[in-house]
Amino acid sequence: MAPMANQQGHSFSSSSSSSVTQDPWTYDVFVSFRGKDTRTNFTDHLYKALSDKGIYTFIDRELIGGEKISPALLEAIEESRISLIVFSENYASSRWCLDELVEILRCKSSTNQIVWPIFYKVDPSHVRNQTNSFGDAFADMNCRFKDNTEKVLRWRSALREAASLKGYTCKAGESEATFINHIVEEIVVLVLNRTYLNVAKYPVGIHSCVRAVEMLLCAGGNGRRIVGIWGTSGIGKTTIAKAVYNAIAHKFEGCCFLADVRENSMPHGGLIQLQETLLQEILGGNKLKIVSADKGISIIQKLLRQKRILLILDDVNQLEQLDNLAGVGWFGEGSRVIITTQDSGLLKCYGIELIYEVHKLYDNQALELFSLNAFGRNEPPNDYLELAKRAIAYAQGLPLALTLLGSHLRNKDIHRWQAILDGYEGEPYTGIQKILRKSYDALGNSVQQVFLDMACFFKGEDKDYVMQILSSKQKASQDCIEVLVEKAMITIQYNRILMHDLLEKLGKDIVHEECPIEPGKRSRLWFHEDVYHVLTENSGTRKIKGIMVKFPKPDEIPLNAESFFGMVNLEIFINCNAVLSGYVEYLPNELRFIDWGRCQLQLLPSNFHARHLVVFNMPCSDIRQLEGFKKFPKLTSINLSGCQFLEKIVDLSGIPNLKYLNLSECKRLVEVDGSVGFLDKLVELDLRECFQLTRFGTRLRLKSLERLYLCDCKRLESFPEIEDKMESLIILDMEGSGIRELPSSIAYLTGLEVLKADYCENLSNASLHHIYGLQRLGELSVKGCRKLLTFGNEVNFEVSSSYTELQLLSNSSNFSDDNSLSLALPRLRFFFLGGCNLSESDFLPPLDCWSTLEELDLSGNNFVSLPECISKFVNLLSLRLCGCKRLREIPEVLPPKLTSVTLNSCTSLETFPKLSPGLQHLYLTNCFKLCGCDITENILLNQVSSQSSTIEIIVPGTEVPKWFSCCKEATVFEDPFSDNKGEYVAECEVCFEIPPNLEWETSRLALCAVFDLMTYHGCQFCAKILINGKQVNEIWIWAEYGIKLEETHVWLNCSPLLDPNKNMVEGPMRLQQGNMCQVLFYYHGAGPMTRCGVHVLGHQVGDVSETGIMVVDDDIHCHYQDELVSLSLTSTSGVGKRPRGSDTIAVDNHGPNVVVMDHDHEEQYLTLFSEPADHPKRRHIDIDEEQSM
Repeated sequence: MAPMANQQGHSFSSSSSSSVTQDPWTYDVFVSFRGKDTRTNFTDHLYKALSDKGIYTFIDRELIGGEKISPALLEAIEESRISLIVFSENYASSRWCLDELVEILRCKSSTNQIVWPIFYKVDPSHVRNQTNSFGDAFADMNCRFKDNTEKVLRWRSALREAASLKGYTCKAGESEATFINHIVEEIVVLVLNRTYLNVAKYPVGIHSCVRAVEMLLCAGGNGRRIVGIWGTSGIGKTTIAKAVYNAIAHKFEGCCFLADVRENSMPHGGLIQLQETLLQEILGGNKLKIVSADKGISIIQKLLRQKRILLILDDVNQLEQLDNLAGVGWFGEGSRVIITTQDSGLLKCYGIELIYEVHKLYDNQALELFSLNAFGRNEPPNDYLELAKRAIAYAQGLPLALTLLGSHLRNKDIHRWQAILDGYEGEPYTGIQKILRKSYDALGNSVQQVFLDMACFFKGEDKDYVMQILSSKQKASQDCIEVLVEKAMITIQYNRILMHDLLEKLGKDIVHEECPIEPGKRSRLWFHEDVYHVLTENSGTRKIKGIMVKFPKPDEIPLNAESFFGMVNLEIFINCNAVLSGYVEYLPNELRFIDWGRCQLQLLPSNFHARHLVVFNMPCSDIRQLEGFKKFPKLTSINLSGCQFLEKIVDLSGIPNLKYLNLSECKRLVEVDGSVGFLDKLVELDLRECFQLTRFGTRLRLKSLERLYLCDCKRLESFPEIEDKMESLIILDMEGSGIRELPSSIAYLTGLEVLKADYCENLSNASLHHIYGLQRLGELSVKGCRKLLTFGNEVNFEVSSSYTELQLLSNSSNFSDDNSLSLALPRLRFFFLGGCNLSESDFLPPLDCWSTLEELDLSGNNFVSLPECISKFVNLLSLRLCGCKRLREIPEVLPPKLTSVTLNSCTSLETFPKLSPGLQHLYLTNCFKLCGCDITENILLNQVSSQSSTIEIIVPGTEVPKWFSCCKEATVFEDPFSDNKGEYVAECEVCFEIPPNLEWETSRLALCAVFDLMTYHGCQFCAKILINGKQVNEIWIWAEYGIKLEETHVWLNCSPLLDPNKNMVEGPMRLQQGNMCQVLFYYHGAGPMTRCGVHVLGHQVGDVSETGIMVVDDDIHCHYQDELVSLSLTSTSGVGKRPRGSDTIAVDNHGPNVVVMDHDHEEQYLTLFSEPADHPKRRHIDIDEEQSM
């Protein structure tokens, strides 16, 4: 069987495609493995899991051997973004595998390929040190290759290097499925984070342009550069910018491509939205809220001034856009900014000297691009050659024109070609205009109408939103969109409809030509002055089919009784941002789509009978009743959210096709007619924050309902009876409602996955009995239900009178034989019981979810200790116990896979158990009875041999822990840009020389910061790690909102020295003596950071007898807490030099201390300390003492 790659991968067209313009990797993943060990089991399962997630994976299926690995295999390794090396027992016995490994590491060094080792039932140290089966294999290799010892040494070195990388260890007895899923999830995240921009279907002629721009950029060099790409519309500026982005994005710490800056900056607040997008794209996480463009400038400067970024601003036409998005010197050293524009004067005014002018395609390139679009091949058939040359002459070398013209002529015979090209003669347009107009004329009438709607109303809008509108007009709207995509008139990216500026202009020009002088006689109105004129002057006519009200900034239009009188054929009315004051006596009955927020009408006109209406959106309006809504057979969506005067919803039975009903935040709404419970097609019913609602029917039979929201309906006390199975309902959210009891018929919700009943103060234990047995329930949240005194005591409650019905419904499997209901929730993953007044030690019932539960929140309860059964949740990842003020102890045995434990404000907590090595987050805010340093030292130092990527701890304390090698005071000052008093900025820089031969792939930094009294209100804190001035990692902390620190606290973090997902360090694999490391701490918020600390953890490769090397036993995790082996540095090593007067990494003053190890150990773990020789956590052995032993 031949080498194999899964089918979800990328496709490449002809010779035009290149790694320069698309994803530079052919494969996402290459898997190296020993066939006899894992081909038919682990590797096969891994391959399938990757394939199922759409990860394009290469594995070698060939069983034959050979002296050398094949050229095809070498090529596959080179073209893979990620290489997974599956180390198994017999891996080293295959010279083929070892050669593969050498090649993989070569690619890692030369092309920044990501390499992750997988240790399948082997110990990483056996691979690293070539012991056990790996030692046996090399004993044989030494004999077989005794004349080529250099090759054997290369293999040994490759194994050491690979085994030192961040990877995954599958131990004997561990679930392979869970292990594989963990690997695949990380790869999915990594691949998605490296998503490449779609450049062009046929990127002809683009490669030389990309190379020229790259030369101007000098990506990877020092300094900061801004490069302009200038050219006429349709010539390919954006395409080139996207291709450059794909080619160089991996060289930067953060990247952002801001498309259509000209258009997106036009609306009121547009520049602010672009600033928010810029920060989110580069920093990740939730979008920051920026209140003004000026504030945005200062925030961008503060957060990105040390970050090496790539920013592309596409289609800039005003200096104001540059002033607010890319000021000179805003970004870190090595940053690059690319600006595309049609205005070279703008670039020169901004002082940009590096400008690439985009020229038209050469004739041979134009012929190739045209042929690919017209024939699907690089050149035309011979009998079409002359006609093709004639066609490209009209296109004048513009890629857009060539693409449109080729798409227009595709699949037409030679006579039709002749006729179409003859039609270009004598047209009043020139060049590109002819081609655009002919492409439009060739469309069918229905497709033309959709095109005009796109050009006038919907460019840049969400496709689903547009489809909702268009489907109200014509059933074939999806087909029309597909035709426009095929004809290159629109594109769809990230589910948004995009259109070139020239095509947008074409569509608007066509509509304008319908009546250049009188806008009321055109089919579509979008320009705010035309809309204002028509609505205030009552000059609309039957010609108008669509109106979009969109002002540059919010404005008012005074309506009158006859504003809509003449527009009898109006189908679409969208008000984006205007206040339409006054009243109207007529609305056209042909209306199909109404989106009119803040409408001041109290009643709809009595003569409004829109039988064609599909979507009715009037959020935040003054409407008081819907008496006219008696018969709307096509209506599918009603949005009346925030209508403050609406008190009652009348009979809805005349709207049988209703799918979405949004009445949220109608704060005076008292009643929704019971007919709502029998709408067969209703998918979503939203009644959130209807504070006065007392009923919405007594019975439900909604077979299509998927989501039901009753949040904060505080006067709603009863839940309707469910008359029949409602298998479609997935989410029931009644948080904060007044519901007292759920009916037994709740068991009819057989497909329910999420039930939220937080802060339902009247809900008692008996109310929840009927949910037990819901087989698909994955999330159950009852936070703040104070009457839930316990769960455990109610396990054997008596079955209600409806037991027989429920038993039949659940096929008897969820009910016990002794007439008591088994609490079986076999798919429960998230269980939230915070603030439920639980006090008994056995409050957790047997829910039959021991193996599925992943997150458990028991915050704010009254128990003194956790039940022992907590350890049975074998897959629990997160445990929250915030504010359990009576909690004194945690069980010695906690779930083995816990990664996050939150114990904020557990003020009585006195003891703490040993935590799993996989722990990543431990929060002990305001736990004053705990000795934080004792806890943190054990956890952090365990990271030396842990595969965990990072760990974060917050604990009460006033000092950097004593075992930290380096401590420094922070510089604190009030934030000059903040309007709020008491907001501080604190900065601290720690510099030190990296120990020689430190293996940076697995080296870690323990970081520490001390904060004074403060309240977390979204404070920002980050630590940047730089080596020789180049940033190699960045750790951001976004503090949990609203937590008040009652005393000074210490934040600790242990993270890789280098970001394992970025591979930003170029050059040799091991950092040699003389490399300088800087750690920059930055804090912004209330209550300053006062002190910082740094401590290095890692292992060292090389000759351990070298003078001045600090060494720690490879099995550091096996030492007792009071016998941690450490070694300070000799003065000759150079480590600990003070690059600045105030920056120091402390070393002992007691002379050189060395721990001598067996020299067969080819690497040792390293930890730096600065404490006196009698520190209880240290053991020093002086050289002279050792020699005398």
